[in-house]
Parts: sequence; C-alpha cells; structure tokens
Amino acid sequence: MDLRGYFTSTIGSFPLEDSETNRERCLRDLANLGIDFPAYPQLTDMGRQFLDGLVSQGCGIILERGRYRLAGKEINVDVQPTGLEPFFWAVKYAKENNLNLKIKAAVTGPFTLASYIEVRDSVAPFNTALSDISLVEQLSQIISKVCKDVSKDASMISIDEPILSVIIGVRVPFQYNDEDIKRIFDVLRESCGSIPVGTHICGRISPKLASILLKTSMDFLSHQFYDSPENMMVYAPKDLRDNDKILSIGCVSSIKPHVESVEEILKLMMKFKDYGDCLIFTPDCGFRNLIIDGSRERGYEIAIGKLRNMVEATKRFRRIKALD
Repeated sequence: MDLRGYFTSTIGSFPLEDSETNRERCLRDLANLGIDFPAYPQLTDMGRQFLDGLVSQGCGIILERGRYRLAGKEINVDVQPTGLEPFFWAVKYAKENNLNLKIKAAVTGPFTLASYIEVRDSVAPFNTALSDISLVEQLSQIISKVCKDVSKDASMISIDEPILSVIIGVRVPFQYNDEDIKRIFDVLRESCGSIPVGTHICGRISPKLASILLKTSMDFLSHQFYDSPENMMVYAPKDLRDNDKILSIGCVSSIKPHVESVEEILKLMMKFKDYGDCLIFTPDCGFRNLIIDGSRERGYEIAIGKLRNMVEATKRFRRIKALD
C-alpha cells in the first residue's frame, strides 16, 4: 500500500432516513465538496445493516423482540456476504452519473457485531458473543467475505470497531488477549487485497488499545481527536513511523451542533504536522445522531457545513506543509 499526501474522508453515516433520494443527495454533496475518499452514505444502523442479512440466511443468529440472539452454540459461517447493498448502490450510482468518486467502504467489524448478539443471561457486554473469542472469529470469517467482495470496487476500506474503545482499558476483560485481537485484524486485512485498509474506533483510546492496533497489519488508524483531545497522547510520530501506520484524524465534532471554523479546524490539524507525509482528515465519527431539535434536515445541513470547512482547512494544511 502506497499512499502519500494529505486527504479527506468521511466515516459514513448522516442523520437522514435511508431512501434512494437521500442516498443520491449525500453522494452528490460529497462529490461537490471534493472529499477525497467519501464513505458510501450509511443511513441505517451499522449493526443491523450486516446482521439482518445473517438472520435471513439461518446462520444461527435470530431476531426476537428487536434483539439479536444466538440460538445455538456456534455461528454458521457458510453464508453469503451481507450488508453490501448500500455500498454497491453507491458505486453504481457514481459510475452512472460520472461522479468520479473514490468510495470508501465502511464495514462493521466482528467485535462490534458480536456486541449486538446475546448468548446468555448476564450484564452487557458479558452476555454477548463479544465475550467468546471463538464466536468473534466466526463473525470475522463472514466479514472477511464481505471485505473480499467490496475490495473489488472500493478505493479504501474501513473496519469500524467502536466497541473496542469501550471494552479495552488497562486490560482485555474477557478470556482472550492482545494476540487474539491482532490475529482477527490481520485476517481481515489480508482479505482486502492491496487497497488502503484501516480501522475506525471512536471514543477514548487507551494506551493498551493503541499498542495492539500499532502491531496489526492495518494501514491506517482512525480516531476522534476533536471531542477526545486526550487521544493525542496515545500515539507518538515515531510509533506510527516504526509500525508503518497512517493516522486518520477526527478534526470536527460529530455531535456538537455548530460548524467549526476553518481556523479552528486548521489549528487542530497543525498539532499533527510532524506525524508523517500522509494523514487522513475526517469527522470524529459518523453524523447519524446529529439531529437538531428533532430536525434531521438541520443536522444534515450542519454536517455538510462541517465537511465544507474541513476540506478548506485541509487545503490550507497542504499549502503549509508544501512550504516546510
């Protein structure tokens, strides 16, 4: 993987309801903004997008009263890739309308999917498949198929694992270890081929989680830094350089209902000016919950404003770096 320069991307979700009209609107707005690697518009819940297709294939995961549950002791991995319709719709629409987009595929990772699936009566997340590494590995086999399929048309892939920042602090709270987590990431990376692949994990990143991620074969590590500035302390430029990692920097809030100025965004970006010759700038996370006074439309408008200023700040960042 050879990626050099300073790029913009999105995490995927917006506060609009899922419809063809809203998908079209998102893609056209992302194209007009000039986002370098826009994620396809992810307008549904990130877990349900992938799990509902597994339920329908009778893999052992069932849906009862709105909750996912494992009916037996294992997940049947002999299933077709699931959750891909929004991505392939976006690829087709972009080609048919000459949008010339380098689309990033957002794929919900096996740890986060496991956290949706109840396997016993207990307290979350100890009652879910997340507590059993063998079940996480079975989900990773399925998600590997997803990654292999999307890699044919994606320009970049993000394995989204927000649950990891929740569960990994000073230790892993289950009966598995750092190497188990690394192994699953590496298997997923291998299934993606030669395109840039990374993981997006929002929330506060513990030093332990950072050390695990640095050892994986992921190309980029994507985190929030605007609303979690303490994350700036967990990666040193040397750590990234020694482990051949690109940092993807969340530089605008995904939850605060105001548009950050170009100057404010650039100020945060400049804190990473010594972090190598390749950086990716994104929002902190997806904008799914950016609903203002009950208005999804107002939330969407603010999200687009944030992205517009992020693109302009990135242009200024590139000019500054060119003078170094």
